[in-house]
Amino acid sequence: MNSLNALYFPVTDLYSIRQYPIFLLFQKMHLIRPVEEDPAGSGEQQSSDSFIKSGFCQVHTPCPLSANRDRFVHLVADIRRRKDDYAAQLSSLILAGTPSTSARDDDSERAIRSSLFTPDTEKAKVEQEDKDGKLWQARLVLAIAEILDREEEEIARNLAMFEDDQAALFKELHGDIDELEEENPFAELSRLESNLGAANSGNMKKRCKAWKTLFLEGDMREGEIFLTISQDAGDFLLEAYEQRTNQPGLLAATLALPGLIGWNSAEAYHAVIDFRDRNSELLSRLHGCLADLMQKDTCTELTTGSAAITALTEQWNGQLETTFPADQFGRIPAKCYVFPGLSCATLIGTRQPENTAAKNGLLIVVD
Repeated sequence: MNSLNALYFPVTDLYSIRQYPIFLLFQKMHLIRPVEEDPAGSGEQQSSDSFIKSGFCQVHTPCPLSANRDRFVHLVADIRRRKDDYAAQLSSLILAGTPSTSARDDDSERAIRSSLFTPDTEKAKVEQEDKDGKLWQARLVLAIAEILDREEEEIARNLAMFEDDQAALFKELHGDIDELEEENPFAELSRLESNLGAANSGNMKKRCKAWKTLFLEGDMREGEIFLTISQDAGDFLLEAYEQRTNQPGLLAATLALPGLIGWNSAEAYHAVIDFRDRNSELLSRLHGCLADLMQKDTCTELTTGSAAITALTEQWNGQLETTFPADQFGRIPAKCYVFPGLSCATLIGTRQPENTAAKNGLLIVVD
């Protein structure tokens, strides 16, 4: 099978059943995390997710915290415990946890005087401290966003379960205890999603900027394709491309995915394995079309590449229907955008690696 893989952003972990359908598209996904796993191997940060444990999803931590790791982990744990007042405590917690911040504030006047005499040394020191502080805050934004995501999903799931219990009780009171409903996984998921709060586009933009700050400190060569399950996050890249080129990104194709493939990571993992085994040739052709899109030079060639993917959609949809019938598992769109002349990594601030032959960026938005 083609070795195309994708970088999943701006999330930093797999926490939801709504994320698992994206693994039907690619053999390997990549995630950026704000903090590395425990080097002592205590298992504190070890993921229980089947996709991460199996290597289907590879985790990266640019610019590891090393000696400051424990301080960061304890700070995040403190924030998680203080659920009643995130906003009031966040500023002081950030300042209290930032490496070297207090020392820099206390000695700021002396640092300015010293820089007049040893400008190169002091300038490098101050720049490094500023960089560390910005990275620290970016990590915190991503960690707190993940906490909020998990808590919101847990609340939504509990509400959905309460609604199910309430409906069952109502039927029982009306003597409908023998009435059996056909199982519909997607209807259950829809009830869960109806209880999720609407995403704030401003918050997502801040989250994307924090993710970008961390990403730019790395030197990743993996994840030629950028993938997100948030339209707001997709717009972050689409707007960046339009600002750079005064042209909109090209919507090359729209594929369908099931809304749900399993109620836990283990169930979803086996569903993905089964689907890939049954459709390896189709997936290889699809990846070939996506790879071709990243090599095209002209609008005519890009249009031809889009048509090639569109021609596969009927067969793709047929295989989805065989394994994940739409009336039970639902459908969500996966929109494929091409950025002619700019890779996604280049678009957000890094120079395109010399060993990369791709001419165009590819963004997939599943929403």
